[in-house]
Amino acid sequence: MSPFNRTGLGANPQSISFDEWWRMWHFVNAFEAKDSQFFRVWIEVAGGRRVWHISSPRFHFEFCAVAEGASGTFTVPLPVRVIHAMTDIATTGFESTLALADNDSLTVTSGDASLVFDIPAHHPGTSVVLDSVDCTAVVSAKRLADVLDAARTPPVGIDIIGYGPPLWCVIGDGRITFHSDWSSYDHGRATVSVEAETRGESQFHSAVSLVAKVLRDFTIVDEGDETVTFEVDGPTGSGCRVVASDWILTCPFIDPVAQEWGGMMRRELISAGHEYQRDGERAVEFLVDGVQVRAQLHGGRHPVCRLSAIVARNVASSEFLLSELNDWNMSHAGMKFWWEAGKVVAVVDLDSNHMSDISDESIRLAAVVSNLAAPTSCL
Repeated sequence: MSPFNRTGLGANPQSISFDEWWRMWHFVNAFEAKDSQFFRVWIEVAGGRRVWHISSPRFHFEFCAVAEGASGTFTVPLPVRVIHAMTDIATTGFESTLALADNDSLTVTSGDASLVFDIPAHHPGTSVVLDSVDCTAVVSAKRLADVLDAARTPPVGIDIIGYGPPLWCVIGDGRITFHSDWSSYDHGRATVSVEAETRGESQFHSAVSLVAKVLRDFTIVDEGDETVTFEVDGPTGSGCRVVASDWILTCPFIDPVAQEWGGMMRRELISAGHEYQRDGERAVEFLVDGVQVRAQLHGGRHPVCRLSAIVARNVASSEFLLSELNDWNMSHAGMKFWWEAGKVVAVVDLDSNHMSDISDESIRLAAVVSNLAAPTSCL
């Protein structure tokens, strides 16, 4: 993606209709886009086409608009607030014109009204690129919207933390199926599916529920012949792409355990005053009274946050050691000790539903490790 080329826009002002601004207003609302470091919005002009981009770490969205007479090859970064403003300023009676005001600002003019704004920094980040398309599914846009709404409907009356549990998507045998698991909210699992024209099979976690927000914003979903196509990367690939007639939404595969619990784990540690170093999306390491503690998320039917600390290093396995570890396991409730690769490790498995206890449990673990410093010296 090339940086903003002022010369390109200066020589090729863009004529943008009210309908185009209105569509983009719905898109930025659907994705809850903000003028922040997590979202980027820009226009790409190339080959006589104008493509709008909305990008975040969770997705990359492209909307291709009719751009009669558009020439040149360049990009134009835009603040989200400009799109909101133009739904007020633009009118159906005039085409609005996006042009270069000076070296540091852009202007949009519609009839007797105009808007001038500073050119924002353009850092689009790294887009998700599918290595190959190993599975596809063509499905009615309206029915997909209905099914996704049903799949993402939470149990009535619960308070959702973050995005809620991620969807597990399965494609194959002429159907698209979505699974959601509300066990962490003391409710059961739900599965909903819809018929589709499928090729190949795939199972993955991705933010495909964002598609429902896009579809629900437009009356086009009421037209029974409108379809969208899922294009899925291989099992070791990078993500899933959903293609409509004039837009494409690309979502990377996600780690469902990290998605649901990672943010909560880090927030609890921050609120308790623990400074940590991240090791990917599932694990962090931090010091508690001089003891290095590692917190790592593990999935399964009952996800846990495993807190671990090294009790002793350079220890050889022996009958005496195993006997000592058995005694420690019996005398420390809720804590486990084992030997691996020359180290004695102490572990606490914290139910992820009780993440608020992570600080207290880390302090307890560190205290036990410190108290065992003397006995381990003779191992």
